[in-house]
Amino acid sequence: MLVLTACASQQPLVTIGPAKGETKIEVKASNFKFQPNNIKAYKGGVLVVRIENISDTVHNFTINNPEGRALHSVPLPPRKTTAVKVDLSEPGTYEFYCDKPFHAAFGMKGRIEVVQ
Repeated sequence: MLVLTACASQQPLVTIGPAKGETKIEVKASNFKFQPNNIKAYKGGVLVVRIENISDTVHNFTINNPEGRALHSVPLPPRKTTAVKVDLSEPGTYEFYCDKPFHAAFGMKGRIEVVQ
C-alpha cells in the first residue's frame, strides 16, 4: 500500500500567470507519472499543454472539465510530443490522467486548478 501512495503523490504546485489568448506548459509523461502534475492557472484563454512522452510505452492524456466530462482524450506515442489545447473558461479543477489500465491508479494523473 505504501508504494501506491508514494507513486500517486502530488508534486509541487506550478502556477501559470494570467494571460490573454494562449499560454503554454510543458509536461513530461513517463511510466506512471506526469510531471508536473499539480498546476494552477487563471480563468480565461486557452492553455496549450505540450506533453512529451519520454517513455517507450504508449500512454494517453485524458482531461475532464470541472463537472467530470471528458474534454480531450489523445494518444501519446512513445518518444513523441503532442499538444492539447484546453479552454479554461470555467473555474474549477480539471483532472487529467492516462486511461490505460492501472496507469492512473499507479500515479499517472494530475490536476489543473483554474482560479478567477
